[in-house]
Amino acid sequence: MKKKNRLTSDYPFDFELIGIVSSVKEYKLAWHLNQLPEFHLVKSDDIKIEFSDNKLIRVSNLKDENEFRTAYLLKNKLVTSNSSVNQYLLNELQQFDYLFKLNSQTEENWATQINNKLKSIDIIDYSLVVDIEKIKMKDNLLF
Repeated sequence: MKKKNRLTSDYPFDFELIGIVSSVKEYKLAWHLNQLPEFHLVKSDDIKIEFSDNKLIRVSNLKDENEFRTAYLLKNKLVTSNSSVNQYLLNELQQFDYLFKLNSQTEENWATQINNKLKSIDIIDYSLVVDIEKIKMKDNLLF
C-alpha cells in the first residue's frame, strides 16, 4: 500500500470575512462602502493566483489600507477562467457575489461591527460574517 503525503499549511488566518450578496457593479458597491467613515476603497490591480496545474485566476479587487487595518473588496466570481463554467474564488461560498476581507490590529470583531453597518446600505441584499475556520479553500485568501 502506498503511503500518501499530505501538505498542510500553517499560515495565520488573521483576518475576518464578510460575504455580500448584491447585484450592483463593483464600483457602485465600493462607492456605497466609501460613504462609511471607515473606508476609502480604491481599485487595485487584479490579484493573480497560480495553481500547481498551471491554472491562473484573476480576482478583481478594491483595497483600503493604513498602518493598523486592511480591507479588500473581492469579487467572488472569477474574472478569467479557462472553462465556460462559472468559477469562484471560494466555491463553498458561491452564494455571495462579493467577499469583504478585513484585518484590524486594533479592533476585535471588526467584521461584526462593519456587518451591522452594511445592513443599512440598501443596495446590499444580504451580508454575513463568515467563519474562516469552516472554509476549505481559505488558502485562496492568502495574498
